[in-house]
Amino acid sequence: MNETIDANRIGQSAPETAYLERTPVSHALWESARRVLPRGVSGAAKFFAPYPPFIREASGCRVVDADGNEYVDLLMGAGPMLLGHGHPRVVEAIREQAASMTNPMMPTELTHKYALRLRQHMPYLERLRFTNTGSEATRTAVRIARAVTGRTLIAKFEGGFHGSDDLFLISTHSHEMRGPDDQPLPVLDYAGLSARLVDEVLVLPYNNPDAAAALIDQRGDELAALIMEPVAFSSGGGIPASPELAHAVRAATMRNGTVLIFDEVVCALRMGLAGAPAYLGVTPDLSAIGKAIGGGLPLAAVGGRADLMEAALGLESAERTIFQSGTFTENPLSIAAGHAVLDVLESEPVLERADAAGEAIRIGLAAEFAAHEVEAAVTGCRSVIQVHFGATSVTNRRELLRSDLDTTRTFLLGMVAAGVLWPPVHPAVTSGAHREPDVQEVIAAARLVLERMRLKEAYE
Repeated sequence: MNETIDANRIGQSAPETAYLERTPVSHALWESARRVLPRGVSGAAKFFAPYPPFIREASGCRVVDADGNEYVDLLMGAGPMLLGHGHPRVVEAIREQAASMTNPMMPTELTHKYALRLRQHMPYLERLRFTNTGSEATRTAVRIARAVTGRTLIAKFEGGFHGSDDLFLISTHSHEMRGPDDQPLPVLDYAGLSARLVDEVLVLPYNNPDAAAALIDQRGDELAALIMEPVAFSSGGGIPASPELAHAVRAATMRNGTVLIFDEVVCALRMGLAGAPAYLGVTPDLSAIGKAIGGGLPLAAVGGRADLMEAALGLESAERTIFQSGTFTENPLSIAAGHAVLDVLESEPVLERADAAGEAIRIGLAAEFAAHEVEAAVTGCRSVIQVHFGATSVTNRRELLRSDLDTTRTFLLGMVAAGVLWPPVHPAVTSGAHREPDVQEVIAAARLVLERMRLKEAYE
């Protein structure tokens, strides 16, 4: 943050221009990548306009791009890097495991022990199965619920992101809002999806306990499962579910024999070793966990009540058996990394450091917005952070869509241009590697970006 502000130059230079000037090598790499990769990337979340920075190396809470620019990382691999990049315990565990075995595609003792360790912290995972990705875990949870209930209808909250399966790409990323606020109607998010999917998904209003419970009761005899994020993350705006919402839908699902599924893929370990029941006060029937449990390598899991898991996946299953498998599930490298993560979390105040950094950044951002007389809401909790311009409060997807999305994107692109990796497609997260100087650098970057935006307005 050693930049000297030239008012004339900045007045003619939007954050977008600052980003272009900072990343010419990434720009060239992206132009080349477009000739082999659609949109120049291998996943939608890796792209943002005008193009993403290409990352060359990462350590702790810092990354360096192909242009040699260093950033305070608030993406952190989209959540998995809870300890920070390249933590020595994780690196050593991967190195040792790679030397002995990488993928036998058979059970290992290492996996069994990791499952037991996770269950010690999260006892509601009475049985669990490992998967490669969070999408596989949420998919399997829904299959279990459908198998054991004999029902088809699935409920989700508007704006909730649960992975890339067709069933979950309903009222998740779409900017279209159908139906009244308390009775949203399903919207297909993308092309390539069957129109019949809207008949299989009941969309609920987020953080509206009474309305959500009423809709569950109306369709309860059809409803196999309700899946929800304890903290609505990416498309949900980094907005925690209220305890009132969690208790209301828990009661409604129990009344109707509906399986309650928590999607803790992002939050697992990050919000506490004991999982969502410890901070929401509600225990789900099934849960999908992921991200941090693999220490930066692909790993997720689905687990929950023993009777449900055994009914759909156990040896005694018959007509209710579902299929869940994969060549790389319980990959020893990922499992070894997961063991190392738990070793560190059990012995060091990683979560306390991550949470303190997250809280300090939220407070600092709110102070900067107030000082610059900018209307913007700051959401999140613990190590999760998001901002929403043009709003004073955001509690659900609809309020997010009614905020000033263009200005929010401009601000976040400006943060990247100012040396903070906070892409406009994702909430920010902190890690155990973030310290006070990193927090202050983030706040200084926000101050610089707000000044750039103010000066640009003055020249227009």
